[in-house]
Amino acid sequence: MDNKDSQEKTKAPSDVQSSLERCKNSELMSPSDTNTGSISQRLIKQHWNDLELETVAKAELAEIEKLAKDGKYVTAISDFEGNLLWTCASKQMKEAADTANYIPGGKWAEASAGTNAIGLTLLQKEPTTVFSSEHYFTCIHNYVTYASPIIHPMTRKLVGILSFATIRERHNSLAQTAVMQLSNALASQLTSNRNNSELEINALGTYKVSFRGNDLSLTQRQVEILCLLALNPRGMSLDALHACLYGDDPVCKSTLKAEISRLRKLLGGTIASRPYRLMTPVWCDFIDFWEAVNRKNIGDVASLFKGTFLPNTTSPVLGEWQRSVDFAAEQVVKSCQDPSILIEVMCQSSAAQELVQERLQELLMKFH
Repeated sequence: MDNKDSQEKTKAPSDVQSSLERCKNSELMSPSDTNTGSISQRLIKQHWNDLELETVAKAELAEIEKLAKDGKYVTAISDFEGNLLWTCASKQMKEAADTANYIPGGKWAEASAGTNAIGLTLLQKEPTTVFSSEHYFTCIHNYVTYASPIIHPMTRKLVGILSFATIRERHNSLAQTAVMQLSNALASQLTSNRNNSELEINALGTYKVSFRGNDLSLTQRQVEILCLLALNPRGMSLDALHACLYGDDPVCKSTLKAEISRLRKLLGGTIASRPYRLMTPVWCDFIDFWEAVNRKNIGDVASLFKGTFLPNTTSPVLGEWQRSVDFAAEQVVKSCQDPSILIEVMCQSSAAQELVQERLQELLMKFH
């Protein structure tokens, strides 16, 4: 180990050291390994599509590719298991990327590739930089890897990871910041697109569900199941879905299975199992509402807020959502400083009228 490697090693954070210890204790890998393993082309395409990463990446790929080529990096987007789904290498890094299996299909979770930025970000769900000999595999000791999670802005689930890598001599302290900014830009694109959605769920006020343009006659419990699946795009196990839906109520799991079976038939078989997840594009008014809250867009908040979220729900998880939605609507209205916007809100949403009237009176008092 040269002096520079030694200095970097002493600066390794505790999570890097913990990862190195896990790798040393593993019987499945050795520091001399060079192959991280790969997933099939079929799975690459399936994950790229199912996770919406292909759709959201389109808006940012040009900038990501430009940064990679100008900065002499190799960059990749992986799924939530650390499998590379898309890569772009500068001509200076192409050979190194191919040799290290830093190509579509490459498995870069810690269990496959040892200590590296993708693997650590997968575990920590935080941006990570790993320097030269901090990597477990000696074949990548000459490189620096940077990674940042792509977190769904609504569900807060890890959807994927954006990563960059280059030789250690080209390490730039601003690289991690750039990767973070780009991963956030990708995440911001993970919003429900109503125009392309086959399934629409309205759950603010009176619930209404439509599939491929046709309204469905559903029980509230069936609507609750769809809401939970929409909030968990990666899927839910039977146990998890049962707990979120019924809490401690003594309801048999076979009852839930029967409900899902009926829903699957109504939705043309687009509910997968193991885990249970929606396999069709979905738009939800309450998810759009929450995104409008995060943007502090009172106009969008008002137009979407038709009333309390699933007012009669007994689901413990959706009950928390109900309270959060009501509180968020109240806070957005209270933060508004423009009376003209509030008047417009009153015309758009009868559900928010009382709250808006109170805020208008407060503002008028200030003007007097």
